[in-house]
Amino acid sequence: MLPPFGRRLLGAGLPALLLACILGAMLWHQHRSVEQVASRSREEQMRLVGTLLGSSFDQAARFSLSLAESFARNAEVRDALAAEDRTRLQALSRDAYQYLSRQANVQIFGFHDKELRYLLRMHRPDQHGDDISAFRAMIVAANRLRRAQTGIEIGIAGIGIRGVALVQRGAEFFGTMEVGLDLRPLIELVKTATNSEIAIVAAASLTGVALDPKLPAASGLSIMASTDDQLFLDLLRARGTQPQRDIEFGRRQIGERSYAFMSQPLVDFSGKLVGTVLMLKEETRSDWGRLNTELWVIALCGGILAFVGFLVLSRPRRAVA
Repeated sequence: MLPPFGRRLLGAGLPALLLACILGAMLWHQHRSVEQVASRSREEQMRLVGTLLGSSFDQAARFSLSLAESFARNAEVRDALAAEDRTRLQALSRDAYQYLSRQANVQIFGFHDKELRYLLRMHRPDQHGDDISAFRAMIVAANRLRRAQTGIEIGIAGIGIRGVALVQRGAEFFGTMEVGLDLRPLIELVKTATNSEIAIVAAASLTGVALDPKLPAASGLSIMASTDDQLFLDLLRARGTQPQRDIEFGRRQIGERSYAFMSQPLVDFSGKLVGTVLMLKEETRSDWGRLNTELWVIALCGGILAFVGFLVLSRPRRAVA
C-alpha cells in the first residue's frame, strides 16, 4: 500500500502525464508545421534564384543576337564575308571586339561561310578554315533554316550564350556571324543579388562535344562555370547529381554547413538536355532553429508547471474546526 505522499504523487502524475501528452502532440504538430513553412520558404527562395538566373540568361541571349545582327547588316562586313576576305573582316571587327570583350563580356566573335567553315574567330584568330558542321549545331540550324538562332551552346571555346545572325543581301546568302557571352559574370551578378552559389554543369555524354579535360569534374560531370568550384566539386562527390528534366529542391549537407538546394535542367538552343544548373544557399539556424528551441522550452516548462500544479491541488485540506 502506497504512503499518502505516494498516492498524492500518483494522483498528480496521471493528470500531469495526460497534459504532457497533449502538450507533446501539440508541440509535434507545431514542429511539423514549422518544418513545412521552412521548406516552403526554402523552395520560394531557390525559385527566386532560378527565376533571376533564367531572366539574366534570356537578356544575355537577346543582347548577343542584337550585336550579331548589327554586324551582319553592316554593308562592309557583308561584302568582306561574301569575298571571304579574312583580312578585311579582321580589320573591320578588331576595335569593336576589343571593346566588347572588355565592357560587355563578349567571349566569342566570329564569322562562318555558307559552306559551314569558320572563316574568322576574333577570339582565336590563328584558328580558321575548319569545318564546323559536325559539332556546331546552332550554325548548322541557322544555315539550313535561314533563320537567326540564339541560346546556350557548347563549343571548343567552352560554354556561352550565343546569338547567330544571317549575313545576306536580299535572298543571296553569304554566311553567318556569331557573338557569344561569357556565363561567369552573369552568375556572379546573380550570386551578389541573392547571396547564393551557382554552377553550370555539363555532361560529356549529353553534349556530343569533347569537353576541356582541365575543367573541374566529378561523377561524369564537368563544371563549365561556377561561383565556387570546390564547393560544387564536394557536392558532386558527396551526392551524384545527374542531369534531368525536372526541377529538384531540397537540402544538402556539405561538411559542417547546411544548404538549401535547387537543380534545374540546362538545355541548349534546340531544347536538348546537356547538363544541369546547380544552386546552393547556406542556411542559418538563427530563425527556424530558435523558434523550434523556444517551442521545446515552452512545452517542457508547461509540463513541469502542470505537474507541480496538480501536486499542489492534490494536497489534502485540513478540516476546519
